[in-house]
Amino acid sequence: MIVRDVMSTKLTTVEPDDTLAHAANLFRQYGFHNLPVTRRVHTSLEGGVRTTLSTCEGLLYAQDIDLAAAVSQREDERRPWQERRVVELMHSAAIRVTPAASVAAAAQMLVERGLSCLPVVEYKQVENEVRSILVGLLTRSDLLLALSRSMGAFEPGMQLDVALPHGNMVPLARTLALASELRVHIRSVQAAPLSDGTLDTATLRLGTINPMPLLIRLKEEGIQYSFGSPLAGSK
Repeated sequence: MIVRDVMSTKLTTVEPDDTLAHAANLFRQYGFHNLPVTRRVHTSLEGGVRTTLSTCEGLLYAQDIDLAAAVSQREDERRPWQERRVVELMHSAAIRVTPAASVAAAAQMLVERGLSCLPVVEYKQVENEVRSILVGLLTRSDLLLALSRSMGAFEPGMQLDVALPHGNMVPLARTLALASELRVHIRSVQAAPLSDGTLDTATLRLGTINPMPLLIRLKEEGIQYSFGSPLAGSK
């Protein structure tokens, strides 16, 4: 899965010369935590067609405005914070990704750097200069939504957790074979390693609301599973 598959593309942005009052209104109106800062540039495509692109200039966070308002009240500044410009507070957002980057690599950057979002850019030649064009934004919410979809959470069905003792994949293989035999559709299979690299549980999303035939067979074969309760199985 790549960033293009999960990123947000319907973006609300601000420009460096916009006032903080304008940005604050957008934060309140949409409930955003950050706003991409862009600058419009005009360029010609093949065939002489003129188009407008948005270069990625940085990011503005809601907490930046909260801080500016608090400092303004405490220090009694002559210029109201609402009249200050976005360019005075925005962050450079030097860490960016392209649409073709892997979601796993992007998620790792978000976690390791403690970021809430990543600008998604494409590099284009604009007026004899390579510029980063903003094409999307990848947020932690986008990643959670992608994970939920990959697990089939938005489709009718049930979740089944199969124990993998000491990383043994045989119970998972046998579960999949039984599901095929009983014509139980498997929407997704997830198996995340522990900190030591071993797998102890596989999570299956079943495309059925009647899993009892499969559960009975699992119990008969001594396969430990969890289905809305702690791991169970025949003893």
